[in-house]
Amino acid sequence: MENPKAISEILNQTKRIEENNFSNMEYATSISMLLNSNDLAKTKDKELSDKVNKLNRHIEDINKLTADLLNDLSSRHN
Repeated sequence: MENPKAISEILNQTKRIEENNFSNMEYATSISMLLNSNDLAKTKDKELSDKVNKLNRHIEDINKLTADLLNDLSSRHN
């Protein structure tokens, strides 16, 4: 892409996605903590816990993809 303004805007919006990703990770971690009992961190609901763990993995994948995109956009913007 050759339009610097477009790359700049894509970069700005991708940074917003990154901020949102951070919030999503915090929320998923909070849910995981709520699903654990106080007794040796045993899960209260195994099925829900498995789904939240899967969600955490997907959020981590999205975070990595977003970081890669930001790196690519940053190198094109400079």
